[in-house]
Amino acid sequence: ADPPKPLTPAETEFFEKRIRPVLTEHCAGCHSAGAEKAKKLKGGLYVDTRAGLLTGGDSGPAVVPGKPAEGTLLASLKYDGDLKMPPKGKLPD
Repeated sequence: ADPPKPLTPAETEFFEKRIRPVLTEHCAGCHSAGAEKAKKLKGGLYVDTRAGLLTGGDSGPAVVPGKPAEGTLLASLKYDGDLKMPPKGKLPD
């Protein structure tokens, strides 16, 4: 597979303002290198690196570039399917 192309400045800005804060606040506690150090890593998923999101965890890739419906991240955040994250309750749309 080809490596993902670099993000444009607009895509980077969108990620930093709208996506990273959600991942940091609601996901990284269980899905990050910090979670692994604390022995709290869940599902083998790391959301704190691009490689971690692309590789995914036990359920497959969290993100598939250009194909948002193929990754597990959006479906789980939307509570669409068996995997529902975060487990304490659905986030606002």
